[in-house]
Amino acid sequence: MQEAFYKENAKVFRVTECSIAPRFQQDGKEMLWKIRAISQAENVEIWKKSGENPKRYESMVLAASVVFPDLKGADLQDSYGVMGAEALLKAMLTSGESANYFQKAQEVCGFTPIEELTEQAKN
Repeated sequence: MQEAFYKENAKVFRVTECSIAPRFQQDGKEMLWKIRAISQAENVEIWKKSGENPKRYESMVLAASVVFPDLKGADLQDSYGVMGAEALLKAMLTSGESANYFQKAQEVCGFTPIEELTEQAKN
């Protein structure tokens, strides 16, 4: 029974393709973003690197969850005139797209949406 919890038997963190910003297109087709869940070990490291600043932590987690497009790519950062994955993500997305991405990232990382928690608390 306990073998189900062994690392080699665990499913890998999923990478999910999502519609984040339909305005990014190639050949008339929306470019889907790929986002991934991060491990708790990564989460702790990001928290430490953020200086335990909640806003910085949030932007670092969101950037770390993006698999595609490559936010660390110098060419993409140069096209927006920014340095760093967090700054690029903020420069690329509108406020609505950013909110959409935040929601998708929470789902992929396994967090229960706040609306669902609120509804559960009411019952």
